[in-house]
Amino acid sequence: MLANPSSARPPAFLLRLTESGWFWPLLLGLNLALHLPFFQQPPNSAHVWRQSNTMAVARNFAEEDMNILRPRVDRRRDTDGVTGMQFPSYEWVVALNYRVFGVHEAIPRVVNWLIFAAGLVGFYGLVRQLSGLRWLAAVGAWGLAWSPELFYHSINALPDVLALSASLWGLWFFLRWYGARGRSTDFGISLLAVALAGATKLQYLVVGAPMAVVVVQDLVRGRLSSRRLGWLALFGLVAVGLPVTWYAYALHLIDTSGLTDFGLEVRSATSLATALAILKDNLVSDTPELLLGFATFGLLLLGLGAVVGERKWQHPWFGPLLGWALALLAYHLLELRQMDAHQYYMLPHVPVLLLVAVVGAGWLSRQRARWAAPLLVLLLVAQPVLAWVRIVPARWLHGPRELAPELYYEASRAQLRAAAPDSALCLVGPDNSGCIYFYFLHKKGFGFSGRDDLFARDSTGQTYLTTCLRGGVHYLYTDDSVLVTDPRLGAYRPQLMEQVGRFRVLRFPRDSAARRP
Repeated sequence: MLANPSSARPPAFLLRLTESGWFWPLLLGLNLALHLPFFQQPPNSAHVWRQSNTMAVARNFAEEDMNILRPRVDRRRDTDGVTGMQFPSYEWVVALNYRVFGVHEAIPRVVNWLIFAAGLVGFYGLVRQLSGLRWLAAVGAWGLAWSPELFYHSINALPDVLALSASLWGLWFFLRWYGARGRSTDFGISLLAVALAGATKLQYLVVGAPMAVVVVQDLVRGRLSSRRLGWLALFGLVAVGLPVTWYAYALHLIDTSGLTDFGLEVRSATSLATALAILKDNLVSDTPELLLGFATFGLLLLGLGAVVGERKWQHPWFGPLLGWALALLAYHLLELRQMDAHQYYMLPHVPVLLLVAVVGAGWLSRQRARWAAPLLVLLLVAQPVLAWVRIVPARWLHGPRELAPELYYEASRAQLRAAAPDSALCLVGPDNSGCIYFYFLHKKGFGFSGRDDLFARDSTGQTYLTTCLRGGVHYLYTDDSVLVTDPRLGAYRPQLMEQVGRFRVLRFPRDSAARRP
């Protein structure tokens, strides 16, 4: 489906590059070089809240307890912070590196880039398995490397990159095992990879859709023995059962702790009008600009034309890939509210879209027109350029983005952190994320989103601030200049301990909890 080897005529340099062994040094070297200036940055820019929460969990593993079954958050009130979340595979690996090398901002970025690089290898193997052609596999891996959204998150503390990479390895090795008829190592690698992908982020279990279609096709045609069916049943039971078991356990931890930093629920659109608006943005803006990049999107359009013009639906791989696409569509609609501002939730779509783009590259290679080969080269060269232009100036240059400068810069951050002992429970806010301020200040305790939250009363008539003080809070970190002059806060007699920029650190007297204004 991806190519017709007998008529393909790719550019000669592309063949030489993929056959000579220079492709991987070029791809990984260029990608690393473009990312290298930003490895030392703290969490910054789009989705900084997600990066902060992820890195906080990793740091808490390293500093408190490496038990992977008991992940801990910073906004923990007066509890031990243990709560439910997706399987913290990435966080635990980062914590292991923290234990060895110390806590450094670069470690989560380096770890994620290495995982991302492994994903490129996995996608290369998958495309080669489907097409039989090295150069097309190289086109696929090249395109994945320069997805702007993935280019950004490949060095961010985002577990989705691990889930994506694991899912690609899982599908690749499943097809190797299924085609080889019995290599146990391929079966084992695929099973572990798919289970890891699904546990890390449940949506990556959609990679099982093409596997299921392949199996059903052979089952209908009577090509499967009872022994092979048994192995397939074991695969499905373990690959799905382990992630589902983890998420059931995670929900139990959330219910037990009452800490809801990680939402484990379906988030559909609230109305038809909202759904249509989100879908429009996803199709018109997010897909060409962020998920693929405009050059790859051009190959995608050529690939769609080739699928129709060359009747690719007659190819045996059309059904499995269509099943994969339909499963992704169902997931997209179920989680449509997340697709509005969380484009990384669409990363599972990228491999399928890239497979169609690879079809487009194969179609270009078969054209005899003089413009075809130069156009293919132009699109491939444009991919890294467009990824850099889309991401780097807007998200990594010019200092803090979507983050207070007092938290971004190390000197001011250290000054704020030193104002209260690390062991002290703190009240931190206003921070809607519930994690950004806590992470950068390296503090734990109670959070709030707005100043009025502090003085809201519960069913007993007690203010939230009084509840915090009785829970053991002695320090308030805030960048709300109005709050610090609010007479309602003044009634608790806080003392100013430190001021750095807009941030103030106040200490409450030990008898403040007894005062109930």
